[in-house]
Amino acid sequence: MVAMYSVRDYCDMYFMNGRCNGNALRTARESARRYPSRRPPDVNVIRRLDDRLRNTGSVLPTANLHDTGRARSGLTVAQADAILQRVEETPEVSTRALAREMTSSKSTVHRLLRSERLHPFWYTTVQGLKPDDFQKRVAFCEWLLQQQNTDNGFIAHILWTDESCFTRDGVFNHHNSHMWSQVNPHAIRPQKHQERWSLNVWAGILGDRLLGLYLLPERLSGQSYLVFLNEVLTEFLGGIPLAAIQGLWFQHDGAPANFCAPVRGWLDMEYPGRGGPVLWPPRSPDLTPLDFFLWGHLKGNWCIET
Repeated sequence: MVAMYSVRDYCDMYFMNGRCNGNALRTARESARRYPSRRPPDVNVIRRLDDRLRNTGSVLPTANLHDTGRARSGLTVAQADAILQRVEETPEVSTRALAREMTSSKSTVHRLLRSERLHPFWYTTVQGLKPDDFQKRVAFCEWLLQQQNTDNGFIAHILWTDESCFTRDGVFNHHNSHMWSQVNPHAIRPQKHQERWSLNVWAGILGDRLLGLYLLPERLSGQSYLVFLNEVLTEFLGGIPLAAIQGLWFQHDGAPANFCAPVRGWLDMEYPGRGGPVLWPPRSPDLTPLDFFLWGHLKGNWCIET
């Protein structure tokens, strides 16, 4: 095994970085052009090198290497370089896999990554989208911003609602899945839970008020949703000051139970003359505060005994 970059390579990169006024992208391009026979560095290699030299005084991947080429941790320069290159190419790799590949220990690998100021950032689970969803989402967001610009209190008059299923089926393990990086890459993992969930928990947010939680039937129908609107939602809104619900907009998605004729008739009667209805973009629960905050908060503190 040979090191990805020699001391001379690192020094030439750093000199080139100075000529490029610290621009890592330009440095990577100029280095590749000037030294075509060498392995071309990318911007992360340049940034780590600059950070390492400024903080440790060493161009090598570990700050405490002996002249023999072996770190106090037990890793050789070649091993350290190989680990960092592996992380660069496959940022989701685990320390366990790296230790196994390098016949080292997890703690040794972890110390090397931390010495390079690499941190494990967790994935964020997001709704999977279809190709034609993007424009519909953009159009809705532009409409919402226009309404807010016209009426600064518009968003405060939206009753955001959503339904969620609390189950362990298909739960993504956030603890064991991560990406190593010096800065948060905001990694996401698409999922298609709306296409397979059975809805059973409802909640709403109006301004700074939480309405619910309320248990819905496992299989929500238009009739049972209409009963909910007539009896349960009316009771929830009964406890809200009149000033907070004047000019109220009721938001819900386009699920079949929410979009049947009796439900639309009820909504037309209860919310007339407000410029609606405005179609909710499909597969867009992330546009509501319930999805990007409430459900994650509740499920993060929710435990099931098996």
